[in-house]
Amino acid sequence: MSPLQFLKEVKEELDKVTWPSKEEVVEATIGVVFFCAVVAVYFWILDFIFAQGLQLIIAK
Repeated sequence: MSPLQFLKEVKEELDKVTWPSKEEVVEATIGVVFFCAVVAVYFWILDFIFAQGLQLIIAK
């Protein structure tokens, strides 16, 4: 397969793709950022709890 044939087929396949609208991309991005923030806070709380527990164990 020649490089030009490959690029032609790639363009044909990309024309078949249903691209999301700008609003859909923004909503999905906000959802991902929100989810990441929630997970980060969850792990921060777990880290804090385990660190305090470890300090109690070490202090004894």
